Order: sequence, then structure tokens, then C-alpha cells
Amino acid sequence: MGQADLPTLSVVIVTYGRATFLERCLRSLHGEGADISQLVVVDASPEPSQELAENAYTGLLYLHAPELAGHMTRARNRALLHVEGDVIAYLDDDVVVHPGWARAVRLGFHEEAIDALVGRTLNGQTGEEDPTQPIGTLERDGRLTAGFAAAAPGRLTVAHGIGANMSFTREALRRLGGFRDDYPGTALREDTDIFLRIQRLGGVAMFDPAAVVDHLPAPHVRGRRFDTRYKLYGRRNHIVLLARHGGLASAQLRRWMQGQLADVMRVPGVRRKIERFGVTTLGLVWGVAAAFRQAGLRPLAPERSGVDASSIRASLQDPVH
Repeated sequence: MGQADLPTLSVVIVTYGRATFLERCLRSLHGEGADISQLVVVDASPEPSQELAENAYTGLLYLHAPELAGHMTRARNRALLHVEGDVIAYLDDDVVVHPGWARAVRLGFHEEAIDALVGRTLNGQTGEEDPTQPIGTLERDGRLTAGFAAAAPGRLTVAHGIGANMSFTREALRRLGGFRDDYPGTALREDTDIFLRIQRLGGVAMFDPAAVVDHLPAPHVRGRRFDTRYKLYGRRNHIVLLARHGGLASAQLRRWMQGQLADVMRVPGVRRKIERFGVTTLGLVWGVAAAFRQAGLRPLAPERSGVDASSIRASLQDPVH
């Protein structure tokens, strides 16, 4: 199949304070050759790493935006003002792509009538290639299943994806007006949110096991993964997510909150139960308060509004080849 038959691909990498990881990611993209039409790096670090980035991948577009520090989704949206491809792929700065990743992404959008694609994301964990739960679902009780490292036999439809290795059509991002940029802290659920919004517009997302990356997590610039701060933001942002897509009065949100409290009793030891109860309760109260401000009793429209969304729509109006 010729290059001209496939959609063009812009790859976006958002980074902050992790220059060595960015360099490793960029060097892994070298072998993707003509399958990448454009590579955009949005760097929110205080000091620029433009020379390092350009040495690692010749011809990239480097955007130094220190004012976006701590706002990953705003950095994702900043890239949308510059992308040229029919398909826009987002990679975390701490991934390494497997050979043929870009080609697989392009083939996925060419061969399937889809609006979004999530690739296989390996974390080096034992048994991850054979998950016990379905891949990428939103369950009736509000829980999310992952399984994005699965060695699936082929593409399959999913409800949501993972931000480390996700791609979208230009048109889908245009209609949505870009990412919602108000999932604070660790930005947990910003990736889930955009997949669910695509689904609510009638769009389709698929998991493609051929678009493979190794996710080799870099340390957080602030705090540690799965520390108390991470857990609090996780619960807060999950409530806002469910409220935005089902409303604060939804049975799904109620079931999820009940499940979180029930999980406290499964923790062994009195001290750990008390600690878990405190974190869970604080996260739930914080989440409900945030959902009243940012969502409401009814679901929000999937399309963003406002000046930023309008700028993104205008920029994505027509593909540039």
C-alpha cells in the first residue's frame, strides 16, 4: 500500500523537566521514517531543551511553553494550533516506540471507520499481556478497565484509552474543540474524558495491538506515583469525569462511590483501614464539590466552548498537506 493512500500523521509529545526521557523517545521514532509527516514537541520546562530535541530528531517543531508547566492538557491543546496531519497521535515522553508503530497507526485509521485509536502500551509487568478483564471499558459501577498491554489477536472496539499512546482524527478533535484542560493535579482522567466525549458524539475508538510502545515511567517532577496526592486527585477527577458524562445524579456515579467505600473494608489491618477511609472520604467530598462546579445534575455537552476551543476549531478546520 502506497504512502499516498494512508492518512498523514502528526505526532505530539508533551514534556516537562525530563529531557533525557524526551531524547530517548525521540530517538526511538527515527526508524518510523516517512510514516511521520510532522513531529511536535511542547516543552513546559523552565529551561528549553531545543538543541537536544533537534539533535535527537531532525526537523521537528519545538515549542517552548514554560507558562504551561503543570498543565499537560493545555500543552496538548497548544499543539493542536500547529498540527498538520489527518491523524494526530500523542505519546508520553517516557515511551519508546516499537518498529512499525507509526505505520500501524496510519493503517488503523485507513482500514477502520474510527475516530480514535489506542495502541498497545507495555509496562514490563508479569502477565500484562493476558488481562483478566475486558480491554478499555467503562463498567456499570463506574470503574474503568485497562488491559492496554494485552496481546489481543486484532483490533477491537473500546470505550476509552491511555494517554501514553493515543491517536485521533483531525475532524474528531476539531468537533470537540480539543481536550478539557481542567483535570488538575496529576491530570488523571483527561485521556479517558476525550474518548468518552468522542463516543457521545457517535464516534468509534479501537484498541490496536499492532501500534506498540514500551512505557518506561519517568519519575514525577512533583511527588510519587500512587502517593496520597495521586490518590486524592484520582478520586476527585473520577467523580468529575462520571458527573460530566452521566450527571451527578447518575446511578453509575452512585455505584462507584459506594464501591470506593466498600473497598475500605477489604484493606487488611485497622490502621490501614483508617488511613484508606480518610483518603477515600476526603477524595469523594472533594470530587462531589468539584463536580457541582464543573458538571451538574445532567451530563455536559461533549463539545467544548469558549475562546480556546474556537481557536482550536479554526486551526483544525482544514488539513494541511
